[in-house]
This record gives sequence, structure tokens and C-alpha cells, in this order.
Amino acid sequence: MLNFILWLRAFINGLVYRFVLKPLIFLWAPEVAHNKLKIFGKALSSNALGRSFLKLMFFYQNKRLNTVVDGVHYKNPVGLSAGFDKDGELTDAYPALGFGFAELGSITGEVCPGNPGVGRRLFRMLKSKSILVWYGLNNQGAIKVAERLRGKKFQIPIGINAAKSNLSAHFELEDSIADYVKTVKAFDGIGDYYTINISCPNTQDCEPFVDKDNLDALLKALNEVRAKDRPMYLKFAADLSETELNVIVDACLEHGIEGVVLTNLAKPEFNKEFIKEELTFHSGAMSGLPLQRIATSVVRHVYRRSRGKLTIVGVGGIFNADDAYEKITSGANLVEMITGMIFDGPQVMGEINRGLVKLLEKDGFSSIEEAVGSRNPLPDLKKG
Repeated sequence: MLNFILWLRAFINGLVYRFVLKPLIFLWAPEVAHNKLKIFGKALSSNALGRSFLKLMFFYQNKRLNTVVDGVHYKNPVGLSAGFDKDGELTDAYPALGFGFAELGSITGEVCPGNPGVGRRLFRMLKSKSILVWYGLNNQGAIKVAERLRGKKFQIPIGINAAKSNLSAHFELEDSIADYVKTVKAFDGIGDYYTINISCPNTQDCEPFVDKDNLDALLKALNEVRAKDRPMYLKFAADLSETELNVIVDACLEHGIEGVVLTNLAKPEFNKEFIKEELTFHSGAMSGLPLQRIATSVVRHVYRRSRGKLTIVGVGGIFNADDAYEKITSGANLVEMITGMIFDGPQVMGEINRGLVKLLEKDGFSSIEEAVGSRNPLPDLKKG
């Protein structure tokens, strides 16, 4: 009976979103819609009544979904990806919506206005089920965001995604490292893990930390200042070569970085899994379905390269339980999403978690941990 009620709730929510709310929301330009909904979400989640309403409409939990990753306890493995809540303003809403965790940011050492054209830095690609993003790391800066969040009691694990300030096309190694260090130090004691984003595709100086010497210097500096009781993950690009992937994975293992977030957005020039006619703006990078296959391939490769020693957070093209489960069985301990919620509605997280329980039961697993990497067996080095 309970399963039927949950199915009916999701079915009705899906119909309302698809035929009523989504057509209205999509009348606004994407960035305008995001900002308006953020204001609404802050207001609704700012009081107990609003949070109770959200929980009644969307929340789902099951003990099979509980998991512990690097000492952090998660009620389910489905989280919000960085890029949605850049300034950490909606943390009260996420638990009621059914997220198991949320990653805030990207947050930079300095205040960043982002790329020019405020209100016109997101583009919907409806047939491709994708959002083209050209934000350029707009955020209020580490000091202001940290001051607002300090002392706040979060209901779910919170990740702090740190990136380098996008203020100049000129790269200086020492200044860039200092920028990351400033953010990590500002968030000392805030949140549950750090993600170091070395891969934003919309910045002026590209991705200088793919270089091994630069990356070694960065990771060494971060290890000197980060809180030892909080894991640190590295987020990198979707379109790296296998050699570049191996350099980064090996550096993580060498420097004791606990995990990786795979991957950032897909650049159109390296991707063929979208409808070309929808690409009306020729800068930025794509989320959603065009990223799905390549991100899962990177998860599979990194899981095997690290022999399962790195925590993996899988990101990209998660719209349903099958999508999430594919990344988990490929080697991901946790998964993150944004685009699926935008296209299909806020009931999706609960439906993914409900579907994950069914998939675990079907495969005879009692927990998420048992499913991680189960369809991506590690190579037997003894046979090599």
C-alpha cells in the first residue's frame, strides 16, 4: 500500500510539473528562472511549515540507501551537484527534497561577477536534455559565503566546491594556489568535505592544473592547510585524454586525496551527443544527457586505474534510477545531479532513490556499498 501511495504521489507531482509548472517556468530565460526559483525556494524553506510541505510532497528514505563514505554518513547516495547553489543559500530545502547531500559552489577566493551578460548565461537545449552553461564562476566569494554559513547546523552532508577566481586570463601558479588555499581556510569547520574544482570550462585561463607539476604544487599546498577530519576530492574535466586522466588519478593517490568528482560539463567541440541545431551560443559547456555516457566512461576508467582506492562521485546525465545505478555499479560511491531536476521536476530525487532500492533488491544487494563497482570488475594484476 505504501509503495502505491509513493508511486501515486510521484505520478501526480510529475504531471503537475510537466503540464503546469514547467511550461510556466520555461517562459522565463533560464538564468532568470533559476534566480526567481531560488528566491521562492529560500522563502519556502525558511520556516518549518514550508519545509514540512516539501517533505510531504517529495521526501523518501530507505535504510538500504544509507552509506558511509570517508567517514561521512549519508542517508542516500543522490546529491545536488555544484553549480546550482553557488552561494549556499538553499541548504534548508535540500533535505526535504530528498537529497542525501549537496555540494555548494563553486566558491572562489575572491568575489567573482562571472562572464558578461547577466541573465543570459544559460541556454536550454530541450531535445538534447541539456543546459548550456556559461556562468564563469559567479559567486559572492569565500569570505562572505563562509561568514553566512558558519555555525549553521546542516541536516545533510554539505560539500564545499572550491575553484580559482575567474578574474584574469593570465595564469600565475603561486597566486592561483593562494586563491584555492584562501577558500579552503575560510571554510575550516564548515561542511563535511571539500571538492577542488580544477576544471571549470568557462574561465579565462582554461585548465592549468591538468599539468602534473602545477597539480603537485596545488595538492601539496592544500594538504598543508585543509582540515584533516574532512575528505578532499578533486573535480576534473570530461574531455581529458586517458594519459591526462592517469596523471590526475596518480597524483591524487600520491598526495593522499581521498576521491574525485567525475566529471565537469561537456564541451561541445569534444562531444557529438547533442542536436547541433540547438547549439545557438558557441561558448560554454553542456550538462545533462550529452555528458551521460562520457562521464560514466570516465568513472569506469578511474575506478579501474585507482583499483577502487579513490572515492568516486559520479556526475552527468542522471535522470532516473537506472542512470544513477549505472554510475554506482561502474564504481561511483555517490552520484550528483541538477539537470534531471530541471527537466523532470523536484520529485525526481525521491523516484531515483525509490528505484535504487528496487535495483539493489533485484541484484541481491543489501546496501549501496555492495553495488559499487559490481559491473566493472577490477583487473587482476597477477595475470598481467
